[in-house]
Amino acid sequence: MKFKYYIGALFVFIVLLGLYVYSLSGESYTFMLPFSTRSITLPVAIWYILPVVAFFIIVVFLEAGGTYRMWRKRTKYKNDYKILLEQLENQLLGKNSTLKQPTMNRYKSLSILLNNLTFDVKEGVALKSGEARIDELIELLGDLKRGEYVNLKKFNPNDKSPFVRQNTLNQIQHDEKFATEVLKRANFDETYKRAALKKLLESDNLKDIKRFVGAVKLNKDITNIILEMCYAKKIDFSNKEIAQLCAEVGYSKQDYLLLAQKMKECYEPESWVGLFEELATQDEKAEVAYFYVLLELEMLEEARERLKTHLDNELLKVRAYLDLKDFGKKYPLELFLLD
Repeated sequence: MKFKYYIGALFVFIVLLGLYVYSLSGESYTFMLPFSTRSITLPVAIWYILPVVAFFIIVVFLEAGGTYRMWRKRTKYKNDYKILLEQLENQLLGKNSTLKQPTMNRYKSLSILLNNLTFDVKEGVALKSGEARIDELIELLGDLKRGEYVNLKKFNPNDKSPFVRQNTLNQIQHDEKFATEVLKRANFDETYKRAALKKLLESDNLKDIKRFVGAVKLNKDITNIILEMCYAKKIDFSNKEIAQLCAEVGYSKQDYLLLAQKMKECYEPESWVGLFEELATQDEKAEVAYFYVLLELEMLEEARERLKTHLDNELLKVRAYLDLKDFGKKYPLELFLLD
């Protein structure tokens, strides 16, 4: 029952009770105040309804107190819920900002539990929570994971957040002009610069590519793309520059051998030999690849002369291949040099 109906019913009850008692007796009653010479004289009907009025006042105070307590409790729940939503948003975006702790025990325990977890976002989330801001953020992060560039400024994310880093990488992938800017500016780290360089290489935007290559700490993936462009004659790098690239990223013996195979059909024999002679001079790991080139081109005397610079117990597979050639045996070179 609503409180206003309760008041109306009580008022009617008091009036009816007073009229009924007054109809039975219209006399008055005098009440002597304790510890005083004063007295109060009222009709008997009034004396009957006074306890009811007092009871009503007590009920009103109790109801008001209960309503206030419920309001306080609901307010605490709302505030705690808001704190949890902010905590979820901050954890998703990698923010370390300190929020007020929830006051309600259950929400406080939940906050501590969430704080010990790392969150990720699924792709293609269809269900909505009903919390517009969180739903918008989750949708944006889902788009981001699908490779799209999204605007996260509204949520003021932490620059070190993995989502922010991924968003920057997505922007590089979608915006060639931005990729160029990344390579020109010093405030982007090597991960961004490598991604930007790879974007320009894949899109054949080769203007000033040599300058950019020298400004980026390369890895094997990008180096392979650059070398593919070299032997496709899209980029003109000298043998010395190619040797520096390979040494910088730590090419292994196997990497050099695979490179020699790739360049087999793309280089003129003289250029092919010259390149791997330079590579072997700059890096001893390219020595076997150089022998592969010599033997593939049937430059057997040059290979034997090169072997004289090595100890007798070195390059045994190369020596075995040459010995078999001397006996007129012919076997695929790859069996001896490629693991």
